[in-house]
Amino acid sequence: MNPLHIETDVLVIGSGAAGMMAAKAAAAEGAKVVLADKSLVGRGGATILAQMTVAVALGDAEEDNPDIHFEDTMKGSRGMADPEIVRTIVDRGPELILEAEGYGVKWARTPDGKHSQVVAPGHSRRRCVYVDILNTGGATSAGLRRAIWKDEAIERLKNIMITKLVVEDGVVVGAVGFTMEQFRPVTIAANAVILATGGLTEIYARNSASANMTGDGFMLAAEAGAELRDMEMVQFFPIAHLHPPLVGIDPIMWARSATSWVAAC
Repeated sequence: MNPLHIETDVLVIGSGAAGMMAAKAAAAEGAKVVLADKSLVGRGGATILAQMTVAVALGDAEEDNPDIHFEDTMKGSRGMADPEIVRTIVDRGPELILEAEGYGVKWARTPDGKHSQVVAPGHSRRRCVYVDILNTGGATSAGLRRAIWKDEAIERLKNIMITKLVVEDGVVVGAVGFTMEQFRPVTIAANAVILATGGLTEIYARNSASANMTGDGFMLAAEAGAELRDMEMVQFFPIAHLHPPLVGIDPIMWARSATSWVAAC
């Protein structure tokens, strides 16, 4: 079987919210983009199963700003979070929430037109936005999918398993893999590669995430020469699993006790 060869400006691996946002941002700058996923584009990964809210210091519900968000996050991390990374996230959060809204993600709003924001554990302000309080991830994915589908600069590749990044003289110049339906070899040449493959929750026997969260991106990055940091810092949210599972993923029960919540950002 002849290999499938593709050339593009930007290759984005993974099509959760991070991957779709990256693809849209690159396309907006005039780049030709390939968005590849080992599942269905925009329907696999962590985002589509996420519930509840997204923390961002918009200040629509009450006085708030990124400085206060930064302080809350550092306090919640017991000082172990990297201040530079936290600073970047809280500073860019408002901009990216509005960018997502421009792509069609319909964040809930109050009758007077402001973003509806609620408080969540670990936050000292009502700063958490949502689309559907019990299905924000799914609703966010749907909005971004519609934007991706309409963008002619973005080529979508579903059911593509990327197995290795191609490195020349210390620079990533593409990737290789195969189609999961026919096992056809795939080679993709790209001027830039963005890894947006999500986490590695599938290494745990009990988890509530997508079954395709197998940590591929960590291996791709490490084998290409990247340094992996703080791998022991895995986020756990206080939920209880129901066993035996009734569906493909574990049903979950939210922990309500005040002592059982952790500060999560």
